[in-house]
Amino acid sequence: MKIYSILFMVASTAHAADQFNIILKPKWRDLEQDNKKIIDFGGRWILAGSITFKKHGKEPLFVDALSFHWNGKNIDNLIASLYKKSSKTFLPIEKNLICDGIWNKTKQTLLFNFEEKETLSPTTTFYLVLTIPSDLENILFDGTFSLEECCLPKPFKQCAQAAQLSLTNNSAIKSSTSPSMT
Repeated sequence: MKIYSILFMVASTAHAADQFNIILKPKWRDLEQDNKKIIDFGGRWILAGSITFKKHGKEPLFVDALSFHWNGKNIDNLIASLYKKSSKTFLPIEKNLICDGIWNKTKQTLLFNFEEKETLSPTTTFYLVLTIPSDLENILFDGTFSLEECCLPKPFKQCAQAAQLSLTNNSAIKSSTSPSMT
């Protein structure tokens, strides 16, 4: 009887892993080329990466916050926004803005508290946009942002535990050859 219980637990875990997936892709692309606007923004406006949630099945799932831990040299302040994909290409427009981030200097975390819960469709993509003053550029090149599991819906927490979910900005810069923003 115990053997059957263990087999059922293993099968359930494997099934859950097949049903839910989180994909983080570094992008590291300038969104603004106008020097006047860069000055107005307080730094370069960078599409740092995308966070895609994939799920199979019809079970409704929601997310109302995302949290990223910074792994690198300490940062005093970071300005960031989170957008949702609504078309084939990324558009940093007000309609797609989910919320602005809150930087916790002590914990070195970036928290996005959504104004409203977001329903996760079979494929839902969010975009992390950073405003980077010139004194932070080299620091951000040498570190990573890790998606924290604390804010994720339960099935996606298992994905986060099974995989290292991080955006490595320096590898995106080195491997970036295409201007595509999908």
